[in-house]
Amino acid sequence: MEIGAFFILVILLVVVAALGGGLYALTMWLRHRQLDPETEKDKIEGEPRDRRRPAHVEVENEQNARFVGSR
Repeated sequence: MEIGAFFILVILLVVVAALGGGLYALTMWLRHRQLDPETEKDKIEGEPRDRRRPAHVEVENEQNARFVGSR
C-alpha cells in the first residue's frame, strides 16, 4: 500500500514538473518573440535614418550641455 502511494506521488510530481516546464518554455518563447527587434509590428515608422545627429556631447555642468561643434 505504501509503495502504491509513493508511486502515485512520483507520477504526480513528474506531471507537475512537465506542466511547469512547458509553461516556462511557452512564456520564454513568447517573451523572445515580443522582444525580437526583427518583428514587423515593432518597427518604428518615422524620420529617415540618414538625418545627421551629433555623436558626442560636452558637459561643463549638469545644466549646461552642448553638442561638440555647435559653437
